[in-house]
Amino acid sequence: MNAYPFICPKCRKELTLIQKSYFCPDGHCYDIAKSGYVNLVLVNNKHSADPGDNKEMIRARVLVMDAGYYDSLSDCIVDVLRELPHGAVLDSGCGVGSITGKIKEAFPDSLVLGSDISKNAAEAAAKKYKNVPFCVASGNDLPVADQSQDAVICAFAPVFEKEFLRVLRPGGVFIRVVPDVKHLFGLKSILYSTPRLNERDTDEPTGFEKIDTRFVADDFTARGEVVSSLIKMTPYYYHTRKEDLDRVFAMPELTTNRAFEVRVYRKN
Repeated sequence: MNAYPFICPKCRKELTLIQKSYFCPDGHCYDIAKSGYVNLVLVNNKHSADPGDNKEMIRARVLVMDAGYYDSLSDCIVDVLRELPHGAVLDSGCGVGSITGKIKEAFPDSLVLGSDISKNAAEAAAKKYKNVPFCVASGNDLPVADQSQDAVICAFAPVFEKEFLRVLRPGGVFIRVVPDVKHLFGLKSILYSTPRLNERDTDEPTGFEKIDTRFVADDFTARGEVVSSLIKMTPYYYHTRKEDLDRVFAMPELTTNRAFEVRVYRKN
């Protein structure tokens, strides 16, 4: 049995790792890139030549995450997992792998893996967290075996209920992170003359029972290059006037708030 339950995206059969490539019984082969990730997304699951977060957004996220500004969220997820089965954990839409890496650090004996549709994200994650397998994959076609996961994490990423139900074992848990209504409101107050609260996410997944909800909320101060990176990793960067962006980019530091809602579900 493979340590990590990757399956071939073409024939859905088990992949075996031989040196630096994955092979399936039908002869399909997937090479591991120099940075450490494997590309397991099929062309028909790509909506563009380079889907997902672009390189500029990924660089910004790496700077913000490395500065530790989202560590309180990772710590909360780890605390949730301590009370639940966590032998095999998939971080779907893992981004630059900050949460994935924290989970592996907390549970070194667990089988932890990350997937993201963005090659740029998977590459950044694999470079930093070399003890975690990362793959490029679409969330609606995860290259992971049926009922192989104790937990699926989905933070600020699209939810694919059917796929999560498929890969979770009976009684497995789904942890979803959404921004709370006041997330980054301090930043929005500087960018906009009439800032609005975030719209509350009210979607609930089918096939799951909610068993817990936790909130992470506090203030932090970004300094130097991280100020501009904080904006570049959000949609505000693409929907704000240049003069307003330049005004904030010139600030030596910026105090704002982080506010997350961590929703925990059990597979029915």
